[in-house]
Amino acid sequence: MTKGWASIAIILIAGALIGVGLVLTGGPGQARKERRDQERSDDLNALVRLVDCLANANQGRLPDRLKPDGECSWLTQLNDPFTGAPYEYVVTGPRSYRLCAAFETPPGLTGRLWKRDANGCITRQYDAPQQPGTAATIPYRN
Repeated sequence: MTKGWASIAIILIAGALIGVGLVLTGGPGQARKERRDQERSDDLNALVRLVDCLANANQGRLPDRLKPDGECSWLTQLNDPFTGAPYEYVVTGPRSYRLCAAFETPPGLTGRLWKRDANGCITRQYDAPQQPGTAATIPYRN
């Protein structure tokens, strides 16, 4: 009889620990949200490269809208693959812009290179590539 109670107690403790683990980690639903947000973050990263390419091709001027063309025609996701909504691109100054996506997790949960705000936006500054023959920013040492 004691063996039966011990087995039941072990099963109940194991079940409770599994439940606590799911609550603490968010479970599979949270993992799916984080994976989708990772893909959105990767898409914004690709859009940053697209903006840089389009600006380089346009004498350093930021594009009015995102549209791959010419030498900047690689495949870039312009819409959220999960909702179909377009990613938002807004020029905020002569060399600054903002890219936004509808993220599912709060901004503090992702350890991304760029911090996004509560609206799911990252702000970037376009830095034109240095032209040949201009002064280098890092001096050469012998």
